[in-house]
Amino acid sequence: MQENVIIKASISKQIAEQLRNAIVNGQFKIGERLPTEDELAQRYGVSRPSVREALKRLAAQNLVRARRGPTGGNFVVQPSFEELAESLSGAATLLVGMGALGIEEIIEARRILQGSCLQQAVINANDEHLQNIEQALERQQNPDISDEEFCQADVAFHRALVDATDNGMLRFVMYTVIEALIPVTNMVVTVVRERSDIIALHRKMLDQLGRSDTGALKASMDELLDYLLAKFEQASAKRG
Repeated sequence: MQENVIIKASISKQIAEQLRNAIVNGQFKIGERLPTEDELAQRYGVSRPSVREALKRLAAQNLVRARRGPTGGNFVVQPSFEELAESLSGAATLLVGMGALGIEEIIEARRILQGSCLQQAVINANDEHLQNIEQALERQQNPDISDEEFCQADVAFHRALVDATDNGMLRFVMYTVIEALIPVTNMVVTVVRERSDIIALHRKMLDQLGRSDTGALKASMDELLDYLLAKFEQASAKRG
């Protein structure tokens, strides 16, 4: 019985991989309906349950979505930046927990990657971008939110800052960086950091972006990352 389960899982995984490759290669376009379960079963010479399991795998990857009704079926969808980044965030957290990534490496990566976006943000930031950053900052200033909610607002702040670059490719790359690395950084230093310090630095960065002061903005980003690294070292000393 166990052998049959393994074989069935292997078949559904293979079908999912072939359909995923077809989507990535453009054989199925965004918004296009996939063949029916019967058609896919005939195409691959397998049972409908195997096809159904393969489609569930693709749905879990946010590549297809089922719709009900006469015009329903399984449709190809475009994963959002947030959805793609979420899986990387989990992987990064796992690597840190296993000791494969150090906090110094994470801070250095943020310094290089986030810092590289600031000039573009200064050039392209508009009133809507500034308003979105302000809203994230206001959420952080709420003294009643939990550490987890504060971290979410922290992510939203840096995501909105990257949105100000108005560059789709930068946004995609940086969303993965932000979603993966900021929660890990916060997780490590949350015990000893002060919310007021983070908020003050974020406020300074927003003001500098509004004044189009690239040099000062980069300096404040470095100050923020230096602060987080110092807090990590302080936390490590307490544990030691």
